[in-house]
Amino acid sequence: MARSSAYETVLDAGLFTPDQLQPTAVGRLAFQAGTRWMRDHVCSHRTLVSEHRVGFVLWSYQLEYVQPLRFPDADEALVEVTARVRGPRASQLEVTMTLEGPAGVAVRTRAASVPLGLSGDAALSGAPVPLPAALVAAFRDDEIERAPHRSRVPALRAGFERDGQRLAVDVSEFRVHRHHCEVADQWYWAETLGFAAGAREELVRRHGRAVPELRRAQAGPVRRIDVTWLRAGQLWDLMRVRTSAHRTAEGLAFVHELGLAEDEGGPGGPYAVVVERI
Repeated sequence: MARSSAYETVLDAGLFTPDQLQPTAVGRLAFQAGTRWMRDHVCSHRTLVSEHRVGFVLWSYQLEYVQPLRFPDADEALVEVTARVRGPRASQLEVTMTLEGPAGVAVRTRAASVPLGLSGDAALSGAPVPLPAALVAAFRDDEIERAPHRSRVPALRAGFERDGQRLAVDVSEFRVHRHHCEVADQWYWAETLGFAAGAREELVRRHGRAVPELRRAQAGPVRRIDVTWLRAGQLWDLMRVRTSAHRTAEGLAFVHELGLAEDEGGPGGPYAVVVERI
């Protein structure tokens, strides 16, 4: 049976919007949960980096809001997390987290990361590698799956263009400051969820009068977020977010392309794509 780690986390007002847990807060809780599972069952994050010279870069992430959980509802929530190695060459680590409140599971996340062989410099530079055999051996047979995890973002975007109606397009900019970063001065992946949410709010502020339907995106909670990361932003990079809003059969959807402001439309392509469904 696949192993899990379960523990209580104390809830505070800073984790919430009026409607739900903030997406960025959920991302931080999910990263902490995956780090805890690795410490409990394989090795600590610090040992992974400093002794095994292995890091992980997040590639795909899914966040689903299942049951309501607001700040007045509970003092704590139950976190449960599992992990498994995926891919025919142990090329991915997939971590699944649930956070449960009084009404049941409030959020569910799934994150797939790619292992990196680290060079040993302060920037934690590295190149994709299969997870070393010594670390794979720490996983049980039912924690290893040969089929790779696949991002849903390309199919979602294609579906919006094919079956939905584009309502508005907008562009926002932000700079990556140190409080957005992790230890190696690259953006901390969870912060990109906040950049996308801010871009959505700016789009609604600018276009909500002309397209009143968009205001629903400010009045209610997010249902689901899907993300794929292609490159990492660095400290003090000026980033540009191109956001498009779509009417779909299920409601409103927002697609955010994050890239370098000076490289818009360049050969490098986007750094990340975030899809929010309201």
